[in-house]
Amino acid sequence: MLHYAVLGSGSSGNSYVFSDGTTSLLIDQGYSVVELRRRLDRFGIDLASVKAVFVTHLHPDHAKGVGTLCRKQNVAAYISARSVQEQPDQFAKLCIPEKQVATVEPFEVVSIGPFSLFCFATSHDSAGSVGWFITYEDQSLMVLTDTGLTTDEHMSLAKEAGILFLEANYDRRMLQTGPYPLYLKRRIDGSYGHLSNEQALYFLQESGFAGKHIYFIHLSDVNNDPALLEKAARQCIQTPFTVCHKNQWYGPQPEAL
Repeated sequence: MLHYAVLGSGSSGNSYVFSDGTTSLLIDQGYSVVELRRRLDRFGIDLASVKAVFVTHLHPDHAKGVGTLCRKQNVAAYISARSVQEQPDQFAKLCIPEKQVATVEPFEVVSIGPFSLFCFATSHDSAGSVGWFITYEDQSLMVLTDTGLTTDEHMSLAKEAGILFLEANYDRRMLQTGPYPLYLKRRIDGSYGHLSNEQALYFLQESGFAGKHIYFIHLSDVNNDPALLEKAARQCIQTPFTVCHKNQWYGPQPEAL
């Protein structure tokens, strides 16, 4: 049986786990190993069951804990080839043992235990940024985060997914009137930035997503308000959803594992 959880989402750290109870995989690892273990324990998942981490991009809130996890737990790291090639210094800072790094191209399928995954390109100010599509038996899940725009390719994949983890980083009005300097506002709202609440909801409508659940992830604690997103989502989508607050856990209860 497949279990999954949002271990944490936001600027202070991001990680998502997918597990059948024996084999567990992570998408991103923005925490210390001690903190990661604590969060996995919340869902009854053993750190020793983690076989690999799949990285969306090299920004610290998504990747700063990858190297330590690989060194301490002998975990494999799957990273887009373009990220490694075009950001050698940023990649080197992770200190991942060379034998534990696997570079992948978009749509190159990786199989680990009962899971199959492939990445797809996103649009972010971190070269080689990707999202991930996960398949377990007849179930499909998609993680789409840290992208300034969505594409027809994204929409096609979302239509096939049963569970969608979708970025909704900011409310445009809050960003425009907020404390950030103009250059940073432009970065966030640009085509290599993040998805706004409005963009995320438009994506859901245009893609024809008909899955079971949506997790809205990577909300800014400065430029977004979960209550605003929840209100807007209830007005335009029928699919059950969860708005993931910063640094909180979301997923199945331990007794369900």
